Amino acid sequence: MTDTPSVPVNLLWESAQALGLAAALACLLLLLLPVRPRMPGRLTLPPGRHELLGWLTLGCAALHAALAPVSDRVALEHLKLTTPLYEWAGIAALALLLFLCVPASAPLRRRLWSRHRSFQASHVIAGSLALLLIAVHVLGTARYLHALLARALGSALCVAALLALLRARARRPHAPPPGTLAGVLVFGRHSRLVLAMVCLCVIGSAALLLPHARLMLREPLSARRERLVLDFPHDKHRDVNCIACHHNFTDGTGAQACVTCHRSARPDLLAGAEARFHEFCLDCHRDPPARFAHHGPVTGCQSCHAQPHAP
Repeated sequence: MTDTPSVPVNLLWESAQALGLAAALACLLLLLLPVRPRMPGRLTLPPGRHELLGWLTLGCAALHAALAPVSDRVALEHLKLTTPLYEWAGIAALALLLFLCVPASAPLRRRLWSRHRSFQASHVIAGSLALLLIAVHVLGTARYLHALLARALGSALCVAALLALLRARARRPHAPPPGTLAGVLVFGRHSRLVLAMVCLCVIGSAALLLPHARLMLREPLSARRERLVLDFPHDKHRDVNCIACHHNFTDGTGAQACVTCHRSARPDLLAGAEARFHEFCLDCHRDPPARFAHHGPVTGCQSCHAQPHAP
């Protein structure tokens, strides 16, 4: 990589990514801070501010989803069935954020839930699933959390936020200890369901650290009929040994194109061409070997891909 690629920074794309990160951090804050103001010794969030922060989270996530394809037309491919699994997780998280905000308003809440405990339990369950899906989306993109230590920190924050949802019921002084789980947690008869969902989400968050988990999340839901056009700048990668990418010239597997092998049914290939190429190229740009003096930024899909269906 002898020269820094002449790819201008796409400010609109970067703004979309910053809004997505803000939404993820706000969701963490919403789960970490309890709403009930009578919990002694704990920092709490008043109900009005909790609701306002929820709407801001939804707004940031919606703008993130809207600005990405506007700033880079190639990102429109993420609205198709061929979008990677981590993108589907982000779409599902946005739908859950909508469910968390709209029915939570007082008039609708009273119509949909006759008991506050039922609303509280459903709200916490949906919030747990939303956080897990956001973690899948953020760790799958590997934009901010691509190093192992950073991924471990992100997963630990998710686990801490999920466990913070299991809040104990306030007890009167000298009251006898509760004999059931419903008496311990604030969710009443829904406590077992909430506990099971939180535990499943904790396991899911920890599973994101497993080897090849991120690579599997990059797999498309369904195979593409036509490959996206690549405009790879070979002249900017002259410092890179050809066999770093074209390994089949030296390992005896032949000289076919990359997709010929990666799209085959070989059991030793754990990921397809699209997932493997994204992982290889992005990792090299974000954590380049020390011998590379320059490496290009990753500012959007069109940094590597031509416009879809371009003449």
